[in-house]
Amino acid sequence: MKEPAPMKTPVSQEAFVIMARYPEEGAVKTRLARDLGPLLTLRLYRAFIDDLAGKFGCLHRPLIWYYLPESSPFPQLFAQRYPCRPQSGSSLQERMLRIFADLFGEGFQRVVVIGADVPHIPVEAVEDAFALLSATNVVLRPSCDGGYHLIGLAAAGDLFSGIAMGTDRVLRETVEKAATMGLSVHCLAPSFDVDTIGDVKRLIRFLAETDDPLPRTREVLANMEKAKG
Repeated sequence: MKEPAPMKTPVSQEAFVIMARYPEEGAVKTRLARDLGPLLTLRLYRAFIDDLAGKFGCLHRPLIWYYLPESSPFPQLFAQRYPCRPQSGSSLQERMLRIFADLFGEGFQRVVVIGADVPHIPVEAVEDAFALLSATNVVLRPSCDGGYHLIGLAAAGDLFSGIAMGTDRVLRETVEKAATMGLSVHCLAPSFDVDTIGDVKRLIRFLAETDDPLPRTREVLANMEKAKG
């Protein structure tokens, strides 16, 4: 007898989270700013935020922004159109742990989190992550630098404490920790996030080969290219 397909979780019980920093000159993407300068980096990062809101804000499941610094006026960026919550915790590990714990505690059954430095992430990748969580405990989308830029969980769990965030061991250590916790893991096809000038160049090439609109990001990058030429 054919096994029944897994029950689909209503999108109202799924939460999509974007972690972001309030766009302020000199406070975002400091590694990238060493090459682009703080003002251009700020414009690019703000474009990422705007384009991510445009891409994911119209979907049926909730889009929730978690922001830093806690005291910043981040919610004003969207005129209160989306739920915006301050991140809490003294480290990235602690902040991510609290995001998942809070949302699962509120009754969500699947939670997927990305950062604001992947404006090019396809909607399909996020949809795939939610779908995979019907049969997998953890979904990751690896970054080319050894980390990951998407993580989805089907239940609260501490996959973050003790992980050396910001290193090329993040993905490997996370997968190993999941195994010790008895959790199944599915890794999506890898991509890149935008941290360095090399990543910006890769993003430019990516946009030249895709029809992903990203109007604000394309505008900033086009102006950057004009200024150079």
